[in-house]
Amino acid sequence: MLFRRIRADSADRRPTLIEELERLARRARALPLAAPFLLLGGLGLGKVTAGVLALPEDTPVRIVTGEEVPRIRLEALSRRMRSIRENGDKTFDYVVLYQDHVAPVERVLRRRGLPARTARQVAWPLVEHTYRRGLSPATVVSILLVESRGKPSATSPVGARGLMQVMPEHAGRWRGCRGSLYDIEANICYGTAILANNLRVLGDERRALLAYNGCVRGKNTPNCWHYPEMVWRLRAQIERELASARRAPGAAAAP
Repeated sequence: MLFRRIRADSADRRPTLIEELERLARRARALPLAAPFLLLGGLGLGKVTAGVLALPEDTPVRIVTGEEVPRIRLEALSRRMRSIRENGDKTFDYVVLYQDHVAPVERVLRRRGLPARTARQVAWPLVEHTYRRGLSPATVVSILLVESRGKPSATSPVGARGLMQVMPEHAGRWRGCRGSLYDIEANICYGTAILANNLRVLGDERRALLAYNGCVRGKNTPNCWHYPEMVWRLRAQIERELASARRAPGAAAAP
């Protein structure tokens, strides 16, 4: 289902972000290990970006399983991610959010053939906007790969543009989304907004995906009726790869 959520720890209550930061702070070697990378990433100048932070290779990653996280929590995470990205505040917030939510997506994108730099640029806004719309990262990654194979410069024969193949008429029509459709963050913002709206209006994932693909009568794209199955098959693979990426040693390390 499109509303699959990131899952919390099954055995115990998942620690709050503050508790997690306090736990990290108590680790004697946490800051010394992270500091050189954070400074190299520009944090010493007070500005965090989604494209430059490197984490220690032995940084542990928690496997996210168990009870579903409600949409309000996902939206709160999205707002926090945006604040961190734009304002550069709370260094350890960035580290925790990166290793738990962004690094697994980045790792999967790289395994799927995206250049390391592109995967780094895509992963943070993908997670941020996906959470904002209450969608699952595995679904959005799957659509992105089906639509453009992860190429930000992709243009279809009918004029769809960028990673999620957004048609030009959508530009400027969705709140909070602006910029060129070839811009990574802008394209993901538009694509996730369109997808979430389709689901809300149509109430069914198959119909929402067909509408996203523009498959109304099947005239523009032959065999477009199979689009939902393509996304679902790939999503099942991506979900397994994300789970593996969260478990793998060094999964939170930058390339």
